[in-house]
Amino acid sequence: MAEERLQPELERRLRLLEDPRNQGEDFDGTAWAALIGLGVLLPILALLIGRMA
Repeated sequence: MAEERLQPELERRLRLLEDPRNQGEDFDGTAWAALIGLGVLLPILALLIGRMA
């Protein structure tokens, strides 16, 4: 692919996204519990309830 110039607004947004100060923080314990609960345990529970019905 030929090297093309990006639009100035797109370049500005990409620079903002690549800035380490704009990357956010790691997940805390509450976030991990919600991710595991909603992403793993809840589907397993739904499958078990569906199998019993």
